[in-house]
Amino acid sequence: MEKLKVGVAGLGHGGTLLQANTAAGSHLRLRVTAVCDTDGARAREAGERYGVPFVTTDFAELVARPELDVIGIYTPGPLHAAQILAALDAGKHVIVTKSMVYSMAEVEQVVEAVDRTGLVLLVSQSLRGRLDFMEAKRACDAGEIGAPYLAESHYIHDLRPVYDYSPWRVQMPQDLILGGACHPIDLLRWFMGDIEEVHCYGQRSGLAPEYPREDNFVINVRFASGRIGRIANYLGVVEPPGEVMNELTVYGTRGVLRNARKRVEGDGYLPARDSEVSFTSKLPLGHHQEMLVMMAHLAECILDGNTPWVGVREGARVVATGLACWESLRSGAPVKVRNEF
Repeated sequence: MEKLKVGVAGLGHGGTLLQANTAAGSHLRLRVTAVCDTDGARAREAGERYGVPFVTTDFAELVARPELDVIGIYTPGPLHAAQILAALDAGKHVIVTKSMVYSMAEVEQVVEAVDRTGLVLLVSQSLRGRLDFMEAKRACDAGEIGAPYLAESHYIHDLRPVYDYSPWRVQMPQDLILGGACHPIDLLRWFMGDIEEVHCYGQRSGLAPEYPREDNFVINVRFASGRIGRIANYLGVVEPPGEVMNELTVYGTRGVLRNARKRVEGDGYLPARDSEVSFTSKLPLGHHQEMLVMMAHLAECILDGNTPWVGVREGARVVATGLACWESLRSGAPVKVRNEF
């Protein structure tokens, strides 16, 4: 089986792409053949461990490799736009971690570049590859809970340990709506469609004194369909015991879905019936499982012509929603979201 050759920039979360070079990823139609990280020792260790022949600390050297088909961009968010454009201009397909970019000007540049080159850009909103969310989407689309009319999603994560091993999040600092709330924003858009308006409140918890901006957000949304929803993005908290980091609930006219758990109303006065979906899979859990799914999807987009789940315009709409949230937080008023690109 001929495989796409992938170069990965950023071996934090980007290290999950190295599964393509292991037994768990042997079924994938791609292989990592080049890595780049500003930490040279980490790059060399990854090269030796995963049989990657080319190792560098220079992104320009990575993009210039003529044999590469795909560049995986898993670097700090503010670097994404320039690196995406460089990869596309070099004739490479792109898989990029969230958020795709961080300003409307960058959105415009990247949309133009994808249209001009005709290359694939996939934003690895990894929750699209989580098995319970995939099952929930199937059940929702099949009408198993009736017509959805209300949805909420949360991302609850104490980021203090994350700041320790990725200090750029404090130094830049990371935008925790575009780089955090993008998870529940994308989930709600996937299930409920375009978001037309947002009203956002935020606070700086002070739990991590070194982080200088707001780190907790409550976002009310109205969808283009007229339906409504809510996002809780709590990243400056002590995580509650037993809390699921990412969760989605969709309320329908016949029942409700929470992740892949489903409750459907019984007939007449019969009590509601509960059913839980269990998965039999040997895939690893968490981001590793999600990224195996995303990598398989990437290959389908490039080799089979499939439409990316989160392509450049879907990525643009997530960015536009996040930017509208910031505008609402500063103004104290609801803000319309741009959805046309």
